[in-house]
Parts: sequence; C-alpha cells; structure tokens
Amino acid sequence: MIKYENVSVSFGNFEVLKNINFHIGKGDFLHIVGPNGSGKTTLVKTLVSLLKPTEGQIHINTNNMGYLPQKLNLKNQIPMTVQEVIYSGFDKPKLFPTKTECSLIKKWLLRMEIPELFNQSMNYLSGGQQQRVYLIRALISNPEVLILDEPTSALDPSFREKFYKLLYEIQQEYQTTIIHVTHDLTDAVKDDCKIMYVDQSIRFLGSYDAYHEFEHRGHHHV
Repeated sequence: MIKYENVSVSFGNFEVLKNINFHIGKGDFLHIVGPNGSGKTTLVKTLVSLLKPTEGQIHINTNNMGYLPQKLNLKNQIPMTVQEVIYSGFDKPKLFPTKTECSLIKKWLLRMEIPELFNQSMNYLSGGQQQRVYLIRALISNPEVLILDEPTSALDPSFREKFYKLLYEIQQEYQTTIIHVTHDLTDAVKDDCKIMYVDQSIRFLGSYDAYHEFEHRGHHHV
C-alpha cells in the first residue's frame, strides 16, 4: 500500500532523512520510534505531502488517508464547535451535516467518551479533549491509512490505554493501515505490530520481539 524508495530529505546542507526504504501492506500497524530530532515527523510529513523528498520516490496506493499532526495549531479566534471541526473531516462536506452524519459524529464522540461535547466550542476544550476531537476528524471518513504523530501527548493517562485499544479495534474492524509515531511504546504494542526505529536513516524495522534484541545491543544497525 505504501512504498518508499531511496527517499532523502534535506534542509539546506542538513540531511534530515537519508536513503529511506520500506513498504507497508494493507492492515499493518507500524510504530515509528526514535530520539528527538531524528526525522520521525519529517518522514510522516512526506507521507501526507506536506514535504517533498529531496531525492527518491514515494508510492501510495490510496487517496483516502486520515492524519493527526503532532501540533494541532488550533486558532482561538475561530469559534468552531466540536461538530463543525469533525464534520470538516468528511469527504466533500456541505454547508450543514445531515441527520445521518450528525448521528455518526455522536457515535464517535461516545466511543471517545466525550458525548457531551457535540455542540461545545473548541476554544473551551482541554488539550486532551481537542486531541480526541481531532482524532475523530481523522477517522470520520473511514480512511484506508491512518497516520498519527504523537497522538497521546495531550491525553489523560487514564485514557491512553483505552485509546490504544480503540486503535487496534479500528485496525481489526476496517483493516485500516495505521502509522503511529511515538516516544513511548509502553501501552501501544501488540504482538503482530511492526516497529521502525528512525535516526536520520532506518536503523531497525521488524517485529516487537526483534526490536527488544535491537535495544539490548545498543541500537546498532541491523
């Protein structure tokens, strides 16, 4: 579904990503980890066309992708409601949502344990509540690929475990391909997921069990 061939990204003389090669199949769950400044977010931005590679090719076999960026950049001066923000994630939204679309929004709010926020202004939400709303927005069009960049950074610790359970339910229900950037794999990992360790180049790509061995060897190349 997604294939990177010799992808590099440079800003001036600084090479952020070097010779990135990997592929992801339908229904895969990929966790991307690495130190701060290692190029994880840059890699994700090339995937959603916010950045163009300096070299190499990216092949994506779908136009239906959902994306939750690391920084939400909410404009406080725009008085949008939760309903309006989520509705903007629909494919070809009109001026007003239909009853069916409102019902779907409410179902997702309930699933995220924030049903009371349907008509609430985004300006009055906590960071964690905003994060959940934007996650629903990324999911509402049932994307084939879901890309999440540090999605739990603002979530309450009590909801994080439920959040990851929800992600795996979505993966199983819809065969969604999920790409998840994180600095903490503690609550996120299931046996059948893949781990990619990025530090300018891909230093590791494989199973979680193999990643443990990689960590034990001190992050040597594999």
